[in-house]
Amino acid sequence: MAQPYTRYVTPLPPQPLATSGAARSTVLITRLARAMRRQFERAVAPLGLRARHLVALTHLKDHGPSAQQTLIEVLGLDASNLVALLNELEDADLIVRSRDRADRRRGIIELSLEGERMLLEVDRALEAVDDEILSALSPAERTMLNDLLARAGASGPLECDKEAAEECAEECDPPAC
Repeated sequence: MAQPYTRYVTPLPPQPLATSGAARSTVLITRLARAMRRQFERAVAPLGLRARHLVALTHLKDHGPSAQQTLIEVLGLDASNLVALLNELEDADLIVRSRDRADRRRGIIELSLEGERMLLEVDRALEAVDDEILSALSPAERTMLNDLLARAGASGPLECDKEAAEECAEECDPPAC
């Protein structure tokens, strides 16, 4: 009969990753993204928001009032999940639903004043996350990091809205939404 392993193993303290090579960038960005996501979720939870809410609200802020069908396409959600998401946002007074005067069958979704106020609170919360996670960087380095990440994101297929919307669909149980 095998003897159970009883020797205590001391865990090693975390070590910074080497930063040379392209593969290292992927690992570093992935680790940083995980830490930022955890802090992001903690920061917006007291506001009663989740990532899927912010994706929709941010789209409305950036693009203005949108047809419901446009949101289905842009966010990559099926109609029932989008309706559930919009119901949550409307119940919180973050959006306003109306009908298109030219085509009464078409629903128009726009950010409410409360939604705009909420996005300002989210910006403050995310600024605190940046301050915590990126504390080792100077303001100029943070600006440079933002510029580099924006440029890198613009050069390839980055579908953050659709990925966040897919997470919404995974989290959301349509009958319960």
